[in-house]
Amino acid sequence: MRNGDDGQPVAELRPCEGSETLSGMGLESWTFEEGEAAIEEASRGSVGSSSASPPAQAGPDDPDEGRAHQDSGWEAWGATNHGGVVFPLFSPPPEWRAQTFGRQALLPGRTYALTFHGSGSYLAHVYFTADNLASLRPGQVWADNRAMSTKDFDELVDDKC
Repeated sequence: MRNGDDGQPVAELRPCEGSETLSGMGLESWTFEEGEAAIEEASRGSVGSSSASPPAQAGPDDPDEGRAHQDSGWEAWGATNHGGVVFPLFSPPPEWRAQTFGRQALLPGRTYALTFHGSGSYLAHVYFTADNLASLRPGQVWADNRAMSTKDFDELVDDKC
């Protein structure tokens, strides 16, 4: 994650060499309270999702009606990008089929998870908040739960692969 020239957040996804195909990605968010509630529910052995984000509350006429008030993000799938992709955080590449939910903006008090997967069992994610991205200086990226230079990010990707 980094800030673009216009100050808006930009995602840069780079799969490892040999796993060069991205096949799906998503952005979800939750508040501290929602995360705590999901952890508490999981500890009681409740059946259902184990994610830190609460499940969507589907309504009869609008399947995203409940989720739209709780979340900020999107899911995208169905296209192939070779060698990575760069895009504004709330505008997934147009060749991907994206479904949005909630406000398409960084919201204060929410933790975000950007996840992407590719061929085989390749899966990567980055967690961040609006404050994390606001703290970035020009030339820095947010990855591995910290701000770093582009060079350090390149080395991190190489090390993870």
